[in-house]
Amino acid sequence: MIECPSCGRKHRPGTLFCSECGVYLPTGGPLRTEPLPEEELPISRANPWASEPIGAAGEPALIPLRIKVVSTSREIQLPTTSEVHIGRTDAAHGIFPDIDLSPDGGLDGGVSRHHCKIHQRGSAYMVEDVGSANGTFLNGQRLTPYLPHVIKDKDKLQLGRVALEIIIHAQE
Repeated sequence: MIECPSCGRKHRPGTLFCSECGVYLPTGGPLRTEPLPEEELPISRANPWASEPIGAAGEPALIPLRIKVVSTSREIQLPTTSEVHIGRTDAAHGIFPDIDLSPDGGLDGGVSRHHCKIHQRGSAYMVEDVGSANGTFLNGQRLTPYLPHVIKDKDKLQLGRVALEIIIHAQE
């Protein structure tokens, strides 16, 4: 068994991330990566909205993004911050993600406390698994942790066993 140097939880050999606190077990600390510049992203992940309208100061216009929890039909408008963390609340450990999937069966569905994040790069939205225990899937493909992927309208996300649908609409 491997013991987490941060919280002491025991894990099977070969486990990369502590399911309790999220520490990267091989180094005993957080795994940090800098986002790739957009020009270095593979073509399939490049900005799909390159022709979207430009805002007042030359910045790409914000495109409203919502996620729909498939099992409960709850729609959640993402806040207009640069980064939105999705997971489940654990008040005892002081963990309060921006989007809490606890009311949607997050605990039983295998959603980690720190599961994934969504951020906007230019006018594209990106999803990034942040070392979740049960994985983040985009249209059925498991995401490599800490590697951002472009998400588009009607894409299917799955966090553990909790299914989500992306809803992106240009402002009318």
